[in-house]
Amino acid sequence: MVDLYEVSGGNVIAVEECAPELAHRYGIVAPGEKIGEGFRITGMVEKPPQGTQPSNFFINGRYILQPEIFEILSTQESGAGNEIQLTDGMLKLLKQQNFTAYHYRGETYDTGAKDGFIMANVAFALDRPDIRGLVEADLKALISALK
Repeated sequence: MVDLYEVSGGNVIAVEECAPELAHRYGIVAPGEKIGEGFRITGMVEKPPQGTQPSNFFINGRYILQPEIFEILSTQESGAGNEIQLTDGMLKLLKQQNFTAYHYRGETYDTGAKDGFIMANVAFALDRPDIRGLVEADLKALISALK
């Protein structure tokens, strides 16, 4: 992302592809021209109604944002889910500054969903040598009990 920022400047957002029928669960970006290893973002929408999304590239929670976003968020009204949405603030900033998407290809978990939250914590625990030993046997026992 930093390498893309060096090429594009402005703001950089990591995105991943999802199945089009799942796009209504995420903040989705509208792609523009290719920039380095990414593409210019021409628009964004938070949790678009099914079938209205501009692409299947979802925002996965990794950002390089300019400091002006904080002033925008300080006066932001509630959006989707009656929450202050970062996507809405970024849309306002998009009118003033460039946004570029970095196509992220690593492992992510949707911690806004119950299963994603659990899987993120399990993956975190198993990846940490200081925690793995505390949970590994219990996790194996739970999985064995399912058989």
